[in-house]
Parts: sequence; structure tokens; C-alpha cells
Amino acid sequence: MKNFLFRGIIAICFAAMFFSQNAGADWETISAGIDYQKFTEAGNTLVYVARMLNGNQNCAFDTMNAGGYLKSANVAYGRETVSGMVSRYNDGLNDYYWKTWGKRNDIIAAVNGDYWERESYPSGPWSGYPLGGQVQSGWFIRRYGGFSGSSGVFVNAWGVPKIGGDVWNGENSSARQKIVFADSSEAIITNINLPRGSEDLIVYTRHNGPHTQTDNSGVEVVLELNTPSFPYAYGAPSNSCTGTIKEIRDGQGSTYIPYDQIVLSGSGSYATTLRNKCVLGQTISIFLTIRDYGFSGRTPKHPAQDWTSCYGSIGCDREILIDSQVTNLPSPDTLKRARTAFAYNATYTFLVVVDEFMNNGSYGMNFQELAEFCRDRLSATHAASVDGGGSSCMWIKGKGVVNVPSDGSERATYNGMMFVNLLPATYSTAFSEGTPVTNNKGTLLYLGPGTNFSYRASLPRGQTGTILSHMKNISPTESINMNGVYAKGQYWWKWSVNGMEGWTREDDLQDITSIENWEIFN
Repeated sequence: MKNFLFRGIIAICFAAMFFSQNAGADWETISAGIDYQKFTEAGNTLVYVARMLNGNQNCAFDTMNAGGYLKSANVAYGRETVSGMVSRYNDGLNDYYWKTWGKRNDIIAAVNGDYWERESYPSGPWSGYPLGGQVQSGWFIRRYGGFSGSSGVFVNAWGVPKIGGDVWNGENSSARQKIVFADSSEAIITNINLPRGSEDLIVYTRHNGPHTQTDNSGVEVVLELNTPSFPYAYGAPSNSCTGTIKEIRDGQGSTYIPYDQIVLSGSGSYATTLRNKCVLGQTISIFLTIRDYGFSGRTPKHPAQDWTSCYGSIGCDREILIDSQVTNLPSPDTLKRARTAFAYNATYTFLVVVDEFMNNGSYGMNFQELAEFCRDRLSATHAASVDGGGSSCMWIKGKGVVNVPSDGSERATYNGMMFVNLLPATYSTAFSEGTPVTNNKGTLLYLGPGTNFSYRASLPRGQTGTILSHMKNISPTESINMNGVYAKGQYWWKWSVNGMEGWTREDDLQDITSIENWEIFN
């Protein structure tokens, strides 16, 4: 009996020790659909995990960039910490598919992203760009390298996570990324958000920077889009978005890029094509196809994926888990480091960060251990690693940075991944279309509604202009006026002033409808 009691006491003690070591065993709900948990694994290895419920239309997986741009001059060396990027994107507009124009980011969790690209491999200087491709808020902002192995992780507009294989940006010369003019003729898009050469047709989105950064040797066409420039799978039945021609600039150099517009920039023969084919007010179709061939270089083999309406995507290093099987990893796979990973199963998408040995006794993980953790502890079926080491960092709302980065502090990097709660769209009715207004103080004219966008002009007090309509389609038969939208703690209005269009905060504008109001202002 005594022996039985002794064994029982020992068992209880071991159980207590187990539960003590795993005090965070229950997921902590940070926001509806997004949870957080800290794990303590063998050898006191610390792992931090955020998970998001798949298909929850009140949440989204998205990506972010240092300084707000792919190659930013806003921050030192074009890099920014995860917490800095969170501050930049939080409460900003999230172009979450066409039904939800006007919703805002409430960032719940964020981690670092892709590796950094070198101008020459393996030891050339850093180029200022992330290594792989990227999709942000539905905008295809950087191509993936053709047939370069595992392309990237992504989540589509319906909240379904996937990991891409070998991809190509279109299949051949007739089906690659292209534009189709009003007369049904076509022109091949040569790249996205890269410097324009002497014979190029480049698509520039706002993620390139405030403007196209081109010289005056080409033709640039500004298109306003009703949906983001989604990538689509090759052969998809509705594989294009459309834009209305707002401006044609011939030989005028760098063009400003408003938040919901793109610029087609042509040089050489492409400039001639744009000059001859584009007419103000016409509609142009943009095909940004991406063809996935899967990846046969992994064991097990990775099947081709459907990229239709990819909403958020970032380049990854390697797939480490496919259909619950650990892949053929590098041999020997012995190096334990801080790690960051993206993983998923049928129910959840996960962001994972592992601390390295120098942090609180945490020993880090090799790829095998990371894959097994995702499978055995998270029940993930698929996982891929991204940049790790000193770059590994996780930020959680209400907690800040939860891990201890192996550099001793946050490392600035080029991009990142985030889980966001989508805050409802809110609008002001202070003004209406056609209202004459003036700025009652010196103010800035922004390229989009929010201080996270760049500004195109500094306006001294007393400039006069007119409130504009800014319609967006939210269904085939319904549209909304985005003017007066709330973001970054302010209501924002689009107006025409001094021959320019842009956005200004409501508090800086005044109605001058009547002579009395104007006289009082003056």
C-alpha cells in the first residue's frame, strides 16, 4: 500500500512538473479567430506561435515592407524592424478584396519575412529587395523567380493557405503577364516594380515608392483599378483585372502612384505601343498570371497550386513539411538556430518563431526539429521556413516582441508577415462631391488616405479646390464612395487642388460654399 501511495505521489509530482513546464499549454485568444501560445520544448527550447482560423473573413494574412516600400528610402539601409513595420501598417487601410474597401488593419501578430537578395551570389552587396516574390493586400508587387524551387507561402482572398512550388509568371509569349487594350490588341508585361530598361513594359504599383523613378524617355499611363492587381492561375476563367486610363504622360519622367492605381511604364517599342493604343477614359485589362508546376525536387513531391486571387504571399526558404511528411532536408541537418516558419492545416494557419540557445537557455532548432514541432505539436500538415537567425522575431498585440532576438535586439529586415483583424469601414459626411474647400492650415497632399502613404505636395494655408468622388465597386451592381474614409486616426478626403489630386485629413479642410464662410476664413 505504502509503495502504491509512493508511486502515486511520484506520478503526481511528475505531472505537476510537466504542467509547470507547459504553463502556456492553452491557447490565449488575442482577437476573435487569432490565438497565441508559448511552448517550452526539449532542452528548454522556447517556441512562440500565433494561429489564425482559416476562412475567417474578419481576419486576414498579409505581408508588410520596410518603410512601406519594396526598396525603401524611408528607413536606414531600406530595412525596418518588425515592430516598426507593425506601427507603419497598423490602422492603415487594408484593400481586402473587392467587397471590403475601407476596412483597416488591427494587427494581432507579426513576424519577419523573406531572406535578402544580393546583387551577385553568394557574397555581393545587398540589393535592397527581398529575395523572393511578394503579394500584399491582393497586389502582385514582386515576381517570383522562374523555376527557382519553392516559391513562397500564400493565403488567398478566401483565407485558404498554400505553399507554392516551381512557378513561372505565365506560360508562354501569348499567355504571360500582359495587358489587353480596348481594341483587343496585347502587349507583354516585362516585369513588376523594377527599374525600367530601354525596352520594357513595367507595371508599377504604389509599393515601388511614391513615384515610378523613371527618366523622361518613355510613356507612362496611369490606371485606376476597382480591385487590387491580383495574381491569377494560368487558365483561370476570370483571370484579369481592369483599370480606367486616368492620365497619359509622354516624355515627362517619373509619375506619382496613388494608392489604388498602377502605372504602365513603356520604353522603346513599348512606349510607341502605349502612345498609339491608350486613350483617356478607356478600360484596359491586366493579366498577372502565375503558373505553378509543383516541385519534383522534394520528397514527397509537391503538387502544383492554384494562385487565383492570392491575397498575401512572401518568399520562403524551403518546404520542410508536405502532407505531414518531413521533406528531404539538407544533410547534415545539425545546425540549431533561431527559426521562423509558416505552417498550416485544414483548420489553422500558423506563424512560428524559435529562440536560439543564447536566449534564456533556448537551444534553437534544426530544420528536422522545426518540421516535427509543426507536425507533432501544432498538427500542421504543411510548413516552410523563412529567414531565421538574428532576423527571427514575433510581435503580439498587447505584448510587443515576445521572443528574445539572437542579435540581442530586433534586427531590421526587408519585409514580414502578419495576421490582422479587419476593422469595419467608417466614413464621414462632412463634405460631399463638388464641395469647394480650402485648407485652413499648412497641410500635406497625400497619395492615399492615411499617413502611411507618401505625400506629393506640401500646401500652404489658403489653397482652394474641390472635393472629388472616389467610387469603388463592392459588387457587380453596387459601389461605394470611398471619400471621407477613416484611417490612421483621421478622416480623409480626396480633392483637386492646384492641378493635382490627393488626400488630406478632414481637420485641415474647410467648406467655403458661401461668401460668408470664405470671408470669415480670410
